[in-house]
Amino acid sequence: VGVAILTSAQGRFDDQLAEFPALAARLGGAPHRSSDRAAGPLRQRVRSRTAGRVLLVGDAAGYVDALTGEGLGIAFGGAELLVDCVLAGRVDDYDRRWRRMSRRYRLLTAGLLQASGVAPVRSMIVPAASVFPAAFGGMVNLLAY
Repeated sequence: VGVAILTSAQGRFDDQLAEFPALAARLGGAPHRSSDRAAGPLRQRVRSRTAGRVLLVGDAAGYVDALTGEGLGIAFGGAELLVDCVLAGRVDDYDRRWRRMSRRYRLLTAGLLQASGVAPVRSMIVPAASVFPAAFGGMVNLLAY
């Protein structure tokens, strides 16, 4: 299980986890399998997903942030597009088709990141999701590839 804590506060993972007692209890003191490895923002931009015979897929093709957990869906969608474009002999279409396929994810994730950058809004996101689970579920479904 990978656990990410999105916060502007600096500190060790265990110190950050202490701010979420319910999550800490669910993890039950499970041992760490690795050291802390990431810090955001995590945006990865690329100018093009194609260069001659090289086509980028997955994280290498670019992403907004790991916030939504949609990376595998976008990677699988990109892989499917890549194969379609290669088999059709239309490699030049891949970049445009990837942007179209990932547009909703990129816009919604960028919006969530922007909202989470405003302290009063950030502090209301999780409580609002628990009060309005259908709306939260709808957002999650919009992000699903």
